[in-house]
Amino acid sequence: MLPTTADNGARLAAILPSGLATVARGLGSELPEELAFARANAVAERLPAARSFVMVVVDGLGHANLVAAKGRAPTLAGLQRRRIETVAPSTTGAALTTLTTGELPGRHGLIGYRIRHPRLGLVTTLKDWGGIDDRAAWQRAKPLFEIAGRIGARPVAIGRPAHAAGGLTEAILGGAEYHPGQRIEDRFAVASRLLRAGDPVVAYLYVDELDKAAHDRGWRSGGWLQRLEQLDGALEGFLRTLPGDVGVAVTADHGIVDVERHQQVMLDADPGLLEGVADIGGEPRFRSLYLEDGADAATVAARWAAAEGPRAWVATRDAAVTSGCFGPVAPEVAPRLGDVLIAARRQVAYYRSTDDPRSLAMVGQHGSFSEDERGVPLALGGALEGTGFAAAVAEAAALRS
Repeated sequence: MLPTTADNGARLAAILPSGLATVARGLGSELPEELAFARANAVAERLPAARSFVMVVVDGLGHANLVAAKGRAPTLAGLQRRRIETVAPSTTGAALTTLTTGELPGRHGLIGYRIRHPRLGLVTTLKDWGGIDDRAAWQRAKPLFEIAGRIGARPVAIGRPAHAAGGLTEAILGGAEYHPGQRIEDRFAVASRLLRAGDPVVAYLYVDELDKAAHDRGWRSGGWLQRLEQLDGALEGFLRTLPGDVGVAVTADHGIVDVERHQQVMLDADPGLLEGVADIGGEPRFRSLYLEDGADAATVAARWAAAEGPRAWVATRDAAVTSGCFGPVAPEVAPRLGDVLIAARRQVAYYRSTDDPRSLAMVGQHGSFSEDERGVPLALGGALEGTGFAAAVAEAAALRS
């Protein structure tokens, strides 16, 4: 059985809706139906009011990673902060989609890194969007940015120029104006300029440099620590000049664990274990086994559980869906997962000997259910610091999950 948590990422899903409700309160706008949860007493009592809201999403900055390296990030470490949990699997496509749509993977559909498309076969949720004509049926939840316009705010997304266009960008940032910034400092400068322009703003600001550095050398490497320092310096300058009516929430899509080459487990080392397996998807710490017609999922799962013991969580797809770890799973979404799921419990990663050498060279990993992968920070600054925003997010998660 795959592990579940208190909310399986529902607080992550509630950050942007709560930010939108905060701006609606600040502007005196009527709450749209999508934000009706904010009328509940427990939420309304804690929700502050702000004219603008900025959600900073740092790819690959886990709560445990930040705590261990807090000396390199005094600004971020000094903010009002708590640990929340990301979605399952703890991977970028699933988590970013949750952050911008307010829905968990079982509903939005991007339920892993490499998942099965009914016509195209295995595709990655980050890059393989060619040939997916009905993108609204593939990423099934509507991004929340158009709500910003309805409450009187300007919806913007800020990221690297390379991310300005593409399938995932269209699927999760629809309704937002895209503003590019090559360096981390450039992106915060763009946000500052937009906030000073006069209009109320709801902004999504994406930083992916830490994730890239972690994959290359690990999160303890000098490269990752330098990127953390760069982020912290840019954040410090941004907060120092921030107008007093702007709320800022800093969070992440997942944490990182380092897996060295000797900790890699080859899925094809014992051919008997792959009997009945037609294809392998997912990613190194969360594998999906797609079975041949007629193969029994429970038999294959039992075989892998016996072989891996305490090194992995193993479950059939049906058992994983029933557990609720992905949130409620739509019937159209369930077949995107493998019939059998293998999630790393120990500090290992699952590969085939024929995998891309670039993947085999990765050090920083994520995707599974460990505390370090699932835990991400929710840090508050500007008009949200010292308020009940984090408690409101928790209440909203409970009401909306």
